[in-house]
Parts: sequence; C-alpha cells; structure tokens
Amino acid sequence: MQDLSKQEIELLRILQKNARFDITDLTEKLNMSRTSVYDRIKKLENEGYIKDYVAIIDQKKVGLNFTVIINISLNSQQLDIVEEFSRQVAALDEVVEGYVTGGIFDYVLKVVVKDPEAFNDFIRKLSDIPNISKVQSSFVMNYIKQSTQLHF
Repeated sequence: MQDLSKQEIELLRILQKNARFDITDLTEKLNMSRTSVYDRIKKLENEGYIKDYVAIIDQKKVGLNFTVIINISLNSQQLDIVEEFSRQVAALDEVVEGYVTGGIFDYVLKVVVKDPEAFNDFIRKLSDIPNISKVQSSFVMNYIKQSTQLHF
C-alpha cells in the first residue's frame, strides 16, 4: 500500500462502498480529471488492488434462507490431501466462503442454501470428499454484521 497515493487510497475506499460511481462525483471528491480517475482505476485493476466488481445479492430474496458455518478437521495435514480437499470444496457452489485455519479445526466454511433439506443434500456431497475426520455445524440464527468493506 505504500506505493499508493492518498488519492488512490481514497479511490479504493470510495469504490468498495459503491463501484457504480458517477465520474463527475469522483473527479470532484478526488480533485482529479476524468482521464486521471480512469487511469488510476485501470492501474489499481492491473496491479491487483481491485480484484473484481460484483453485485451483492440479498440471499433471502433469491430463496437462500439457510446459512451454516461448518468447521472441518481432516485426518491428515499432508500437503497433497489438504490441496485436494481445498480444490474439491472450492468447487461446491453452496460454499460462499472457505478458509484454511490453524487451531482446533483445519477449515471453516460458510455455506448458504435454501433450507435444512438442501443443507442435508450438501452434507452428503461433502461426505463424499475423502479424509474428513470431524464436521461441526453451526446454524446462523441472525446476522449481526455483513460487510465487504475493508478499513485501511
């Protein structure tokens, strides 16, 4: 981040709140020309600071009312087993976030599905993946906070 100007950092902050920007508004906020703003955005994309642009969908409005946090332990931490498990889990559409973790569990997954029956179907798929020794599920009752914004 030390290679970024104050204007570029502010541009990142603005874009992560709303990537559907008004160029005139950006030029005023950043005190830059239109060309400079577009050039900076392109630079931030090319350097990997901006990975993608997405729409955040209300999961309940599309019928996905059941969120589960799953902790998983593998029976081995051999690199090939961990990599294969990671690859197979990443291919499961129901998994919206997944982390390799240190501590009691090896993985934490966030799974979003329609209902408990769909979750049961997901667990069947998950159980087909070899080398799982323990699965612990926690059902989300209510969201306290959901955000994609990083504070830097």
